[in-house]
Amino acid sequence: MADKLSSWIKTFNGCEIPVLYASKLRIHELQRDKQDITVTVLTEIARQDPGFSISLLRHAGRSTKKEITTLSHAILLISIPLVIKMLVDLPVLEKVLDKNTTAKIFNVYAHQYQIAFMAKEWSVIRKESENNEVFTAALNRGFFRFLLYAIDPVKADKLEKIYLAPSEDHKTKEEALLGYQVDEIAQAIAKNWQLPELIRESYSGKHHNPKITGVRLATEFMHQIVSRSSIQYADELINRAADYIRIPAKQTPGKINSIIIHSIRNSQQYLPYQSLLQLMMSYSSPIKKISKLNEVISPQKNNALPHYLKLLRSTNSKRTTRVLIETAVNAMKDGVGFSRVVFMSFDSKEKCLKTYRQKINNDLPGLKHLSIPLELNKLFNQLLKKEQTLYINSKNQHKYSHLLPKPLRPIRTNATIIIKSFYVDKKIAGCMFVDHGQTNKQLTLNELQAFKTICAELKTAIESTMLKRKAA
Repeated sequence: MADKLSSWIKTFNGCEIPVLYASKLRIHELQRDKQDITVTVLTEIARQDPGFSISLLRHAGRSTKKEITTLSHAILLISIPLVIKMLVDLPVLEKVLDKNTTAKIFNVYAHQYQIAFMAKEWSVIRKESENNEVFTAALNRGFFRFLLYAIDPVKADKLEKIYLAPSEDHKTKEEALLGYQVDEIAQAIAKNWQLPELIRESYSGKHHNPKITGVRLATEFMHQIVSRSSIQYADELINRAADYIRIPAKQTPGKINSIIIHSIRNSQQYLPYQSLLQLMMSYSSPIKKISKLNEVISPQKNNALPHYLKLLRSTNSKRTTRVLIETAVNAMKDGVGFSRVVFMSFDSKEKCLKTYRQKINNDLPGLKHLSIPLELNKLFNQLLKKEQTLYINSKNQHKYSHLLPKPLRPIRTNATIIIKSFYVDKKIAGCMFVDHGQTNKQLTLNELQAFKTICAELKTAIESTMLKRKAA
């Protein structure tokens, strides 16, 4: 058995870890635009790319006697120029492995990202220090699963089937397949690579570190969700989580679900989160407000919003940006019930916003020829500097109404308007504008949540389609 463990260590020592195409593209764009590549930028890239992340930690662990705690710490120890060279030189995951295998690795990445986000949020709730240390440990705790695909895709596939099966004896089956349990192999490799202590010790139940407890508990929750396709958590698991994050047990399921929803919105757009999001929205809870998106927003159009969300979440890579924007506009008009919905695209040459797609009630004037030069409009000039959302209502109309072009000004004194600057692949793409037209209807919490969700789904769909085309 010891020989088998040594063989695993030797095999993985010779493994060149591939990184994501999106990571290399980001570095290329920064270099092309002659922008500073800082520790913060590299850390964010690594946080979204477990392959690059574990490469950094392995390299740093072998080159220093100091204890590594975070990704930024590893980057500082290696130096920015060497980290950039490492990222440029490493093979691209989408090129060295077939699409089927790459898709499976993305699933593992998504799984680990959810665990890392949950563990970090729990650490914040507990008011612990070094929350990024927890994120790094949780993100890379599952490195064996995705690296095995680079070594032996067939065996990796068998392991995933064991791991994701709802049965309780998966550790016994892991040992039968690999000679050891996954945690035992991963811990041995982590020690050999001198990975951070939280990663090394997280594979053992014999510890007294509350941060490791959080990582292991988050792992249990995500394993139950994914393997059982359910967010009906066992009472024992809920009670342990409640004790850990120090909130009442009745509030714990809602808190966990809201963290998962938040993690989905903050993850990289290529991660396959759609099935998890649908699962999170499939159960009603008095705490989990996100479930209300599937409720009836308008009695006449009770099936429209779920239908449009399903279209936006489709994995069809042949969809054009125009079709996706039209779908989002229709979702806001027919699914949510806004009277005016306008997507204005950004013209980089003329430095202005122009109406790209609109859907407006018949009794309202159209905005087909609307053009907003940024040099002449301080409001939109400021709004487009970053991705942000502006809410205009009866309380703040006096601040913003005169700054809006006349066709977009509130029609009623108590009108509610939402304007969101829209970024795609970290570049400005335009603005989304909605309101209730000539009616006295006020914005509801459901409508606001629906607006945010549709915008997030539109951005995800466009970026996902772009990435698939680049990788093809």
